[in-house]
Amino acid sequence: MKILNYLKANIGNVFFILFISVVFFSTDARAFLIRGLMFTGLFNAEASVETEDSGSNKTIPPPMIFRSENGEIINTAERNGKVYFINFWATWCPPCRAEMPSINTLASKITNKDKVEFIMVDVDAKVKSSVAYMKTNSFNLKVYTSESGIPENIFGGSLPTTAIIGPDGTLVFHHTGMADYNNQKMIDFLNTLSK
Repeated sequence: MKILNYLKANIGNVFFILFISVVFFSTDARAFLIRGLMFTGLFNAEASVETEDSGSNKTIPPPMIFRSENGEIINTAERNGKVYFINFWATWCPPCRAEMPSINTLASKITNKDKVEFIMVDVDAKVKSSVAYMKTNSFNLKVYTSESGIPENIFGGSLPTTAIIGPDGTLVFHHTGMADYNNQKMIDFLNTLSK
């Protein structure tokens, strides 16, 4: 009886402890909470729609090779005028999971879909679980693993990390940490790059 009275008197604390426990132990709960914070607009990925022709501050990363879930090879050196949206992520990473719906929506809004390649790189190389995660959440994004070294200016180990390589092979966007990519500036940026 004393325990029941104590719980009634401290119901707010009990719910707070339960909430913190769920968030601490559940990756999905953390991703859901983070996704809610992303909707505030504080985590929008900012990209400039203007593309500069002054080669002074352009970085050309070395070629990177990625293998898709079905064995398809992408070599960033073989550009063919393509734009590469490369996202480094893992299924256990709540911020990665939080931004995934925005990347999926962004991919669906690109007008030149044949000229923009979305490369979702599973840094743990656990392709089966990553593909299952994509299917469970109805994401239309292919899972890739890295088949070559990744330069530190592209991926330094922090998850999630996103890099965009333009059709001329230059690094035109780099962001470490979660972001909401489903915004008009990013859509315009990719559509302009892929013309």
